[in-house]
Amino acid sequence: MRFYLKFLIGLVLISFLFTVNYITPRYITNQEILTLIEAASIVTGGLYFLFIITDGLRSVLEGKGRFSIIIPNVVKYLGYIVIFISVFSALGLTSGEAIVGGAFAGIVIGLALQPILQNFFAGLLIMGTGFISIGDHVRIMSTSITYTPAILPPYKFFSRDFIEQGVEGDVVEIDLFFSRILMDNGREIRVPNFILLQSSVIGYTSKLSKEFIVNVKVEFPLNKLDLERFEEQIIETLRGFEIVEGPYMYEQSDKEHVVISLKVKSDVENWKKVKSEVLKRLLILRKRLVES
Repeated sequence: MRFYLKFLIGLVLISFLFTVNYITPRYITNQEILTLIEAASIVTGGLYFLFIITDGLRSVLEGKGRFSIIIPNVVKYLGYIVIFISVFSALGLTSGEAIVGGAFAGIVIGLALQPILQNFFAGLLIMGTGFISIGDHVRIMSTSITYTPAILPPYKFFSRDFIEQGVEGDVVEIDLFFSRILMDNGREIRVPNFILLQSSVIGYTSKLSKEFIVNVKVEFPLNKLDLERFEEQIIETLRGFEIVEGPYMYEQSDKEHVVISLKVKSDVENWKKVKSEVLKRLLILRKRLVES
């Protein structure tokens, strides 16, 4: 729904609430009921306009980095404070009494809801420092978020791949209390900000990590391999890829095969495609050698 349409609906809502507060005194004489109606009108109208204002700010500030997160959230919670004080005033309390009462209630509630305050201040710190940002592709490694490490198949223990355990996905929202992560399987996980701030986070879209090193190894029959030319053959086969380490040769325990291993540089977005293509070329080379 467009902003101006929401705004027009808000004007209609305010007009309706104003009409209700104007007409009801003619039919209701109980002052307490009238006061409650006025307070309810303030809450309804205030929250509606607060939501459309914060939504509008998010749309305007989209793509502006951390400001697109901080400013709408600050406006939202300042709006809550204004609505809170306005309701107290409608109930017959002065603004000073409302502030004092709110401060006292805040202390009592704060002691009872300490975990919520931890998430609140952690959210401020996350948004203020850019610990993570909306759109980042991250992996969160924390014992507070359950996950199952990959233990099968057993031969993966001999792999040169570095296994990064944890919850991986795209950051889709950062609120003052929790953050939303859309995982690779399409499911959403909501992580409390306090847990997130205490976790180790791998940023796959960080400005400092634009490159990805791919590990590849393929087994070759020793009797089909030209030991004097194997390195030249591998480099020629992988022409167009940037080999940063290798190719190296390791002897298998059966003494009849060797493993060729190497590392290739890729960008973060396309490393799976690069690894697949490198592996395919090496397998084609092996097939050609075996059939020769």
